[in-house]
Amino acid sequence: MKFKQYLNELASDYGAGVTFVDIDECIFNTFAKILVRDKETKKIIRELDNQEFNSYQLKDTEEYDFIQFGSAKIFHDTSIPIPKTINRIKKMLKNIDANKSNSKIVFLTARSDFDDKKLFLKTFEKYGIKMDKPTVYVERSGNLKTGTIPERKKKIMMKYIETGLYRRVRLLDDHKPNVDILLELEKEIPQKIIDKIKKNFNIPEDEKFPVIQFFPLLVNPDGSLKRIK
Repeated sequence: MKFKQYLNELASDYGAGVTFVDIDECIFNTFAKILVRDKETKKIIRELDNQEFNSYQLKDTEEYDFIQFGSAKIFHDTSIPIPKTINRIKKMLKNIDANKSNSKIVFLTARSDFDDKKLFLKTFEKYGIKMDKPTVYVERSGNLKTGTIPERKKKIMMKYIETGLYRRVRLLDDHKPNVDILLELEKEIPQKIIDKIKKNFNIPEDEKFPVIQFFPLLVNPDGSLKRIK
């Protein structure tokens, strides 16, 4: 089966897939800043964009202020869509519906909860991504209390993989350490999950395709993809 068919959810006879998609700089160019403050004086030391936040190492004397990062209004009013990714997601959702597939798209962000959920979701709907469907969900890894951003995203992805409901796992992210996490997961999947997938999909022993496949995809600034192996 061709990679493009897997990517666009055309391989309905193979089995369901789960696609994790980062939001900032993957679906939208966004402009909210994460503030770094001195714990004692509360003075702003620096402002981080999304990519800087992904790799910033917070000092013991510092703390984050997410007031902009949690603003649904800033997100809604200033986000600029990345057409290639937006169109790719819309195509995937169309094919999931057409095939009556159990596949799912999970928007996996490093952010925590927004201050206005409805306004946040309207940003997606403004560009044709319907968010009131069971095939779409948003996971906010920023709500987890411990771990780096890649570690938090890994934990959430594993939660879906452990269900045994998916034979394809994709991650679209602009931060390579996050993409690399999916490569780690591929090597760590325990046999009990493989067996669970086999049972759920009635996979015969002579099945020619892998029981589960992983597609770590780095998103370039223009929305094009590079598969990481």
